Order: sequence, then C-alpha cells, then structure tokens
Amino acid sequence: MKVALINTKQSGGGAAIAAQRLHKALCEQGVDATLIVAEGEGGERVEVLSKTLWSKIRFRTAFLFERLGIWLTNRFSRKNLFTVSTALFGTDIANLKAVKDADVIHLHWVNQGMVSLKGIESLVATGKPIVITPHDMWYATAICHHAGECNRYTTECKNCPYLATSSDKDLAAKVWQKKQNLYKHNVTFIAISKWMLQRLNRSALTSANPKEVICNVMDTNTFCPHSKEVSRQRLGILPTEKVLAFGAAKLNDPIKGADMLFKAIEESGEKENLLLLLFGAIKNDEEFLQRIPCRYIYVGEQLDKEQLAQLYSAADVVVVPSHYESLSLVIAEAMACGTPAVSFNNAGQTMLIDHKENGYLAEYPSTQDFANGINWLLQNSNGKMRESAMAKIEQIMSPQKVALQHIELYKRLLNQE
Repeated sequence: MKVALINTKQSGGGAAIAAQRLHKALCEQGVDATLIVAEGEGGERVEVLSKTLWSKIRFRTAFLFERLGIWLTNRFSRKNLFTVSTALFGTDIANLKAVKDADVIHLHWVNQGMVSLKGIESLVATGKPIVITPHDMWYATAICHHAGECNRYTTECKNCPYLATSSDKDLAAKVWQKKQNLYKHNVTFIAISKWMLQRLNRSALTSANPKEVICNVMDTNTFCPHSKEVSRQRLGILPTEKVLAFGAAKLNDPIKGADMLFKAIEESGEKENLLLLLFGAIKNDEEFLQRIPCRYIYVGEQLDKEQLAQLYSAADVVVVPSHYESLSLVIAEAMACGTPAVSFNNAGQTMLIDHKENGYLAEYPSTQDFANGINWLLQNSNGKMRESAMAKIEQIMSPQKVALQHIELYKRLLNQE
C-alpha cells in the first residue's frame, strides 16, 4: 500500500509534528508512505517541494498573495492576518510522482501557499480515496482556523466576524461557495478528538462525509518520565518550588489563554510559592513577561524533544488555559512524561484528561476553577495519577495503535473502490 501524506511543513507546529510522527509510525508498520511538504529538511521518504530557487519563489509568492488579499480586505489591518486562510493561491500537486503512485492521499494542514482549493479539487478528481485530518477548523469553515463562538459554518459562512468588510458577499462567502462541492466525492475525515468530530458533524461543508476518530501519534520512546530532581537542577529550579509548565508555539497567541492563566495564578493564593516554566515563542516578550504574577523561568523556543521531555518531567503540573484545542500536543506530551495537566472542559482536551483521574478539567471560562485545578493537582498528584496519565496516552496515542487504525481505514476505503 502506498500513501501520500501532505502537510505544509515538516516541522514546527502541532500539525507538522503530528504528520511527521504518523509518517514514521506507518513506515514502521510496513506502509510505503511518503511525506510531501513545502518546507523542511527532507529525509527518508520525505519529499520537499521547495528545493530549488524557483520552487521557493513560487511557494513564497502564493503565501504573500494570499496574505495580501486578507490584508486588503481587512483595510490594511494585521489583526486577523493569520486567523484566516483562503487557499485561493497555492500549488496543484496532483501530478507529482508520489501522488500519482499513491493508493491513498492523506491531507493534513496544507494552508499558507501549499495546496490551493483548486489543488484539493485536482486531488479529489484523481478518484483515489482522500483522507483529511483537520488540525483546526479550517476544512469545516470558509476561511477561519477557529470559529470561536461563531456558528455560521453550520449553515453558510458570510458576514464573517474576522473581516473588516463583512457582508453577505464578503470574502468568506466567496470562499464558502468554492468549498461547497469540494468534499462531495471520495473524501473521509479523521477527527483527532471527539470535540473535532462534533465540529465536523455540525459543519454544512463536512456533515455528510464519513468520519473516524483517531488521535495523533505520541512518541512514547522520547516522551517518558525523566528524573525530576536532575531535570530541575538543569533548569535552576529550587527543590521547594511548585512548578507549573506553560508552553505553546506562540505563548501570547490569544487562543492560548495566557491572560486567563495569569489571573488564575493570582486567584490560587499560591503565587508566592509558584514557579512558571515557560517555553515557546513570545511576541513583544518584555511586555508579556512583565505581566506574569509569580517567579518564572523562560527557556525560549529552540528546544529539542529530549529537552522538552525533561522540562515536562521537571514540572508538577502542566497548565493549558486555551480557549480552543483540537487535542493539545502539550497535554499529551506532558501526560506521556507522567505529569498531569489542568485545562478547560471546552474542547479537544477532554479526549485526554479524565477529571481528577489523570488531570483536572476546569469549567470554561472560570479562572477561579482553573486556580482550583492548579491547587488540587499540587495537593493530590501522586504515583497513581502519574501512572494513569501515562496509561491514557499509551491507550489512545501509541505509534503502533494509531498506525494500525489508519491502515485499517485505508484498506477499507480501497476495498470500497
């Protein structure tokens, strides 16, 4: 069986990590899988499309033209420049040898100049089974990656709240029309959480398509418990400090809920005893760091997998105050290392955390209950909870199990042809 996995990047961001781990897991099970990316360092069975100067210019031009259209629509404002994607520009990869040779085509996150809507249409037109794993809500909406409280995607996207010039015929409405028939033939969706499944079922674009719930792969060989004492010494953490770890690709992305975390720390009554361990990129870092209400250590964004595993092991609790998470890579990695997490009960996190068994699910959007969760885990985390956290990840995210679930789906789709 030959499978083409397609993602914009080979590394950097949750979708890239998920696609890369799935690719490795499938190859280990004997699948002839090729990972096709626009940007990356390459490797065995990895095809990077931006190898030449011309191809780099082509992808960069598609990216810039798409962003330019959004910027102009929003009257020269950068506010929602990366909150939405139109896929009006991009690449048609249907004629790539790896795609032509594939029995199954599996799309992941393909925005920002990778595959255009016409490109997706060309892939569907091959007649081959198309599998799509959404890592945010973009496939289910017209243009937004997270719909927030907006429910327009359940009927028809228009009058988009992310656009400065919203109307019945705005940019969202135009892209919605282009997407309406995109998934009507031979497209199956994989939801990485039950929350994502609910969103796909509610969307007028994707409700009729067949769907499966399969979690992402977790690298349990790397993400496993490390010595807490050694990990803390390396990070300069005092033995008496209670450590919360907070990380994201962009820590001050509004979706990640940093302001809610800072308020919860204030409300916990423990801020004098807490240390906040931060990892990830920060825009305007001085202003952001000044708002943290307790002692903190910021380790930056250039961490390898081993360093991340040590960081999770150094923490007593991982805090994920996000407004939305499709699943949460941070929670999964922390739990694999035996560190419980506190998060809200509003999205994909609920697929991972069993309340007061391997973590704490606070009532969204109560910062007081989030503070309660921090305190409860600091007081009640023990060997049994750590074992429960690791067991949950092994149960639903082990490389072998997730790969076999995908292989079973691929075979079933091929038998239906």
